[in-house]
Amino acid sequence: MKVAQSDRPPPLPDERVGRPRDTRLDHAILTATCELLTTGSYAELSMESVAARAGVGKKTLYRRWPSKAPLVADAVLEAYGGSGSFPVAETGDVRADLQRWLDEHAEFLAEPPNAALVRALVAASAARPADGADLYRQLSAPQLDGLMTRLRRAVADGELRADADLNAVADALIGTLLFDALTHPGDRTTRLFGGVLDALLDGVAGY
Repeated sequence: MKVAQSDRPPPLPDERVGRPRDTRLDHAILTATCELLTTGSYAELSMESVAARAGVGKKTLYRRWPSKAPLVADAVLEAYGGSGSFPVAETGDVRADLQRWLDEHAEFLAEPPNAALVRALVAASAARPADGADLYRQLSAPQLDGLMTRLRRAVADGELRADADLNAVADALIGTLLFDALTHPGDRTTRLFGGVLDALLDGVAGY
């Protein structure tokens, strides 16, 4: 007798010690985290609510993430495509490259789920200093490293002054994105970025 095939995917298996990590479980958990943050807030998010939403046991969740802060960080990484950032182009025009980088982030943050994730990260950093340090290491440091690499290249190419405070420029760019995500959620406000770049780069332009 032929058994009818169901279109419904098989349930996600709970893992046992010694088994390879199931990437389907990872994806289900991170998706559940994003969905809960889109409809709620970081304060309302709990490991229990994520486990229930994802349809997994709490032990499965805690084996991967010890608390909700690193869980939210990984949800952001997955939303970004696993890299945590957009690469900074190197076309020989530092202003155009930074404008493109800002525009790409603005498009990402214009999506309400993505903006909700970033706001959750800010809340996580403020709630516990230890979480803030972990989140910086996972997310902010790679962003800063990418920007600093491009800015140093601009100094080497003579586009920016050798004595320019590149850390201040990078911090200002990242801060602009965060402020925009907090104050204009769902609004692709790239009109603001041109002025920010002019103010920053005119002050450190090479002669």
